[in-house]
Amino acid sequence: MSNLVRNPIRIVWRKELRDAIRDKRSVMAAMSYAFFGPLLMAVAFYVMISQLTDPSDVEIDITGAEHAPALVEHLNSNGIVERDKPWPAGRQPIVLAIGESWAEDIALAKPAPVTLTADFSATKQTGDLRRIERAIEGYSNQIAFIRMQMRGLDPRVVQPIELVKHDTATKGSRSAILMGSVLIFILLSVFFSGMNVAIDISAGERERNSLELLLSQPLSSHQLVLGKALAASCFAMFGGVLSVVLIPIIFRFLPLHNIGISLTLDWTMMLLIVLMLAPLALFATALQLFVSFRAKSFKEAQTYISFLLMLPMLAVFGVEFARLKNPILYYLPLTGQHQALLDIIKGDSLQWLPIFISAGVTAILSLLIIRYIGRMLASEKVVFGL
Repeated sequence: MSNLVRNPIRIVWRKELRDAIRDKRSVMAAMSYAFFGPLLMAVAFYVMISQLTDPSDVEIDITGAEHAPALVEHLNSNGIVERDKPWPAGRQPIVLAIGESWAEDIALAKPAPVTLTADFSATKQTGDLRRIERAIEGYSNQIAFIRMQMRGLDPRVVQPIELVKHDTATKGSRSAILMGSVLIFILLSVFFSGMNVAIDISAGERERNSLELLLSQPLSSHQLVLGKALAASCFAMFGGVLSVVLIPIIFRFLPLHNIGISLTLDWTMMLLIVLMLAPLALFATALQLFVSFRAKSFKEAQTYISFLLMLPMLAVFGVEFARLKNPILYYLPLTGQHQALLDIIKGDSLQWLPIFISAGVTAILSLLIIRYIGRMLASEKVVFGL
């Protein structure tokens, strides 16, 4: 009893953490999202890179090839060949139809119709269709230049401006475009990894009739909630750290160099990311405890928190895909950590003041929510789920 009086928060933290570690379901839940999230993203990136950088020939059906042998030869030189075997079941064929009037239209300088028939919504054929379109456009430009030269015109007259591009993008800035979605998994890992523990130590304890026993101990409700929040935050941080460690390892096996991207995170960057996740883990846990204590049952808490998890997803995905650049985003919870992680991936100089302010705002909001939960526990309706 004397130890509880001296260190009530520490005692509650140790008790809840020890009970959560014994629950294999909570441990597996904390590990599963942190592991399978980046792994699924890596598989998706591998498929996408393979499609974009596939050097193999594109096989298509060509009808009317005898009408335009020069076009067919041009396509072959660009790796687009006629298919000599049937298409596999379930895959839509790609058919290039050359009209019978090809030679006449070319001789009369008229547009010669060429029809490309395919399922343009099939993601597996997107790269092939782009190669076919580029090859045909290139051949069309060659014919146009020849026609202008035959008429004594310089083909450059139709190109009044020549745009010369000097790409100053680094591998880090290119990687930020692709890795932005991966960073979202790091941020969301702290929300998912501690979710089961947060529900179990709040709505779960109330259903087991052990919450009122804890409140009868010589400690305040605020100290009780803070100890519980710290225990659930440890699981949230465990998921975040696991994501930070696994992502560079998993993505090391991807051929990112084929698309001019490099992902390198040294131990200092990884440590900085972990430090930025600490206040976010406490914030996520505080929100989950608030929702769980407001729910009247364990299942109801699970339902409410599933909706709660949509809020950080919408916030991060909205900022990422809408390309919002409002400076206030650097100072807010979640979006501030997201912007800082993007700067780390790009290799840009970090804005330390917004980072500290965002961390401070996140921690203060977390403590305010925890204090409010402590006041909620003074009500019998919350304690007994009435």
